[in-house]
Amino acid sequence: MVARGHGGKATSLTDPEIPDGQSQDDLVAAAFEAAPIGMALLDLTGRWFRINRALAQMLGTPAADLLGVEPPILRRADDLAAFADPTAEVTLDQRYRHRDGHVVWVRRRTSLVRDASGLPDYVVATYEDIGARREEDARLVQLALHDPLTGLANRALLDDRLAQAIAQRDRDGGMVVVLFCDVDGLKAINDRHGHGFGDRVLITVAQRLVAQVRSGDTVARFGGDEFVVVCNLRAGAYAESMAARLTVAVECAPELIAPDGTAVPVRVSVGQQIGSDGRLNPDHLLGDADRSMYAAKRRRDRN
Repeated sequence: MVARGHGGKATSLTDPEIPDGQSQDDLVAAAFEAAPIGMALLDLTGRWFRINRALAQMLGTPAADLLGVEPPILRRADDLAAFADPTAEVTLDQRYRHRDGHVVWVRRRTSLVRDASGLPDYVVATYEDIGARREEDARLVQLALHDPLTGLANRALLDDRLAQAIAQRDRDGGMVVVLFCDVDGLKAINDRHGHGFGDRVLITVAQRLVAQVRSGDTVARFGGDEFVVVCNLRAGAYAESMAARLTVAVECAPELIAPDGTAVPVRVSVGQQIGSDGRLNPDHLLGDADRSMYAAKRRRDRN
């Protein structure tokens, strides 16, 4: 099959005519420079000896400043195997340093080019900016595992963290403590002051609980007006003091001012369950802590 090229000349579709005045090398060079993703050629020591405009723009650095030097990569431990052999054909997500100092997440794909005798000659690499994709992935993970109102762990993440706490207890000893916290009178607050103010109460309780726990502990919104705290402790006495500390932290802070100017106290009932044997069941721990919380609520109502 043939087609008409420049000046009516017949050419094969499988062997298209090169434009007048250009060689095949010219076309390859132009395509390299105009490619919409970053491209580079690296020597066998891992240094760039040619980069295109897209890569230079991605890093905010003139191409001349990047040639002959190691790429500005922020290396991580899991990158070391790839860096041990600059000629390895790999696909890696890596962090590069932009000229202004911020980090650019890049997906790098490399291929080794060999010479006529079959020996390694140089490396071809492509570089794709994946920062926006990573941010979107992180946003979706946040939505899937966190409560949208308070930002705390949701039930799905709580289940995972509780399983981790049990595994840590099995490995290191000690005990798993689950504290169940219920906001007292939230329905009455919603009815009198509106759900917007009720949401503010929930956010405030979440913030006060988080301020009292350690970095390795978990605070989750279990649903509605209920919160759960999970931690690993060495002794049961610490659980009693922690329950008291959480209650004081929520209730002794300043009252919230409702839209009508009313000062609204925030009250919580806290129950706890300690698990220390080798056959802990997450659902049983949560259920027992829930029942303990309702017992604490009844005691408060009687007083």
